Amino acid sequence: MIRDIVRAVLAVIVMAVAAGLLIEVRYSLAAIDLAHRQVANQTLTFQANPVFVPSQQAPEPGRLRRFGRATLDLADAALGVVR
Repeated sequence: MIRDIVRAVLAVIVMAVAAGLLIEVRYSLAAIDLAHRQVANQTLTFQANPVFVPSQQAPEPGRLRRFGRATLDLADAALGVVR
């Protein structure tokens, strides 16, 4: 019985650490994306007499982003069950 409790605690700890790592990676990727968008906007504003400026639409989330979101949701659900 003690082994089962230790395994459950370790599983929750591993999920919490994995969720923390995914959040850190997501923030760093968001910072990189923001920097790229700022550079792209600067190049658009420095063009001579732009006639048409395309609207910035949010791209569809990629497979890695969907996987990360699903993993975070799973970890959140597991923590909710433990609570």
